[in-house]
Amino acid sequence: MTASLFLFIMMMIGVNYRNQVAQMKLDTYELRRTSALFWLTLVIPIGIIVVGINFILNPVGASAAYGVAINDPNSFPFMWIKGIRDIFSGLVILPFLLNGNRKVTAILFAISIFIPFCDGLVIIAHSGFAAPLLIHWGTALYMIIVAAFLLRKKRH
Repeated sequence: MTASLFLFIMMMIGVNYRNQVAQMKLDTYELRRTSALFWLTLVIPIGIIVVGINFILNPVGASAAYGVAINDPNSFPFMWIKGIRDIFSGLVILPFLLNGNRKVTAILFAISIFIPFCDGLVIIAHSGFAAPLLIHWGTALYMIIVAAFLLRKKRH
């Protein structure tokens, strides 16, 4: 009884998933590599990958640029972890963007605004209204504007 219930639930999830994918294909229009919006979107994942690499290779300089200077070598593993997570954050968006999937790219991009916004809150808590706050919240503002264009419906 339990096995057949499990199989029934898995089958229903599979049917629902296929329907959602089919609907997503109908709702989505392609984000072409020749559009300015594609390139304006690409700036963020490429940029955060570069920032992540910098945190791995240059934790002292990268942490100072972030706004929370770390000079203690015992803290470098945390900077490496941040670098790995930054690289991952950029890599998550890239496949959808490069495939032209505007809807998924838009959703991931919009959700990702949380990161630079919260980074800005960390800067305020640590240093007050310091210059790095402009970098974090400027990035968040840029991402809000690009996300708004990505999420907008195509006019016919």
